[in-house]
Amino acid sequence: MTIMPDIFDIVIIGAGPAGLSAALAALAAKPKPSVLLVDKIVPWEMPIACAEGVWTDQFRAAVGEKPEWIRFYISALVLHSADGSKITHTARNAGCIINRPRMQADLAEQCRALGAEMRLDARVSEIRPEKGSLREVRFADGGTVRCRVVIDASGPVAGFGKKEKIAWKPPDLEPAYFVVAENTGLATDEVHVYLGSGIAPGGYAWAFPREAGSANIGIVVGSAHRAKADIRKKLEVFLADNFPGARVVHRHAGGIPCSARPLKIAASRLIKAGDAASAVNPFSRAGIVEAMESGKLAGQAALAMLAAASQNQMLAVCKKYQKQWLDALGKKHGKLSRAKGALVNMPDADYNAAFSSLSKIPPEKRSITKIIGLSLGRFPRLAFAMRHLI
Repeated sequence: MTIMPDIFDIVIIGAGPAGLSAALAALAAKPKPSVLLVDKIVPWEMPIACAEGVWTDQFRAAVGEKPEWIRFYISALVLHSADGSKITHTARNAGCIINRPRMQADLAEQCRALGAEMRLDARVSEIRPEKGSLREVRFADGGTVRCRVVIDASGPVAGFGKKEKIAWKPPDLEPAYFVVAENTGLATDEVHVYLGSGIAPGGYAWAFPREAGSANIGIVVGSAHRAKADIRKKLEVFLADNFPGARVVHRHAGGIPCSARPLKIAASRLIKAGDAASAVNPFSRAGIVEAMESGKLAGQAALAMLAAASQNQMLAVCKKYQKQWLDALGKKHGKLSRAKGALVNMPDADYNAAFSSLSKIPPEKRSITKIIGLSLGRFPRLAFAMRHLI
């Protein structure tokens, strides 16, 4: 039996995209740090609560690409307004639907091959405050382990770091509910997004292909509508209206952490990454590529913390990680959040009229800047809201 060390250089909580990316970034160092990767489940053996859609170029840049990680390439985005008007944007293979369980299992094997220890099916109950040069991670079963740096990639609601000056819960948690359904008739090279206050107030509904004949179909609701919207009932109505022949195989519910402002995501020997850092696109609510970028930066920051010789150097690492995230995606997320805030307050009638008119524009001219330009005279509220997307 292998005896696990009592002290690791880095403990990573969460074996999702952020945690795995953090581990790989840390293990790229020479000499390699000792790394323990922890998760309350074996993620790749469980149904993934995610639509698995990513932009192809961003995905390649974040993690590379293996054929076995791709379910389908996406060449069409179809946007639906409340009255049934729709706009189709086509771009060959611009997006893809990934096989996230397969990808995560492969990345976990890479981590093991590079020397990472893993403790799966182990729930972390607490991250203790820094004591000297160490932190202690406590498990629900009573076990403990000490480390020099903790990376929290546990997701949005674990609440680690509550007593410290660091982001410990998402300021804007939006409820989402979705199903995996068969017999949907959805094309495998298209993703569909549905807008309308009656469908998903403050959010949208989606339909993404998952496997031949099946799809991931769901709804996200803006946090301002969380208390009043019966999201499960809304999804049932949406399915009956748009996919009446679908047979539901799995149901999932969760929260999407969005943030309209920068959060403090690093403290001495404690780094937040992925959903735990609200590193989610607040407009599209996408988080896979965002988590991988966040995780990579977190792994690099952890290495810098291991090398820090003073508290001032440690704090400098925290500031650098924060800036790196803001430069990579955080500032962009701020703009997208402002655009979302303006668009969700637009009445359905504006969307209906705009979609009907914009659908007449030749597809090759439907860039964001041209749509804004053409909208200025006819749909000033739409143009005003979308200015943040430029």
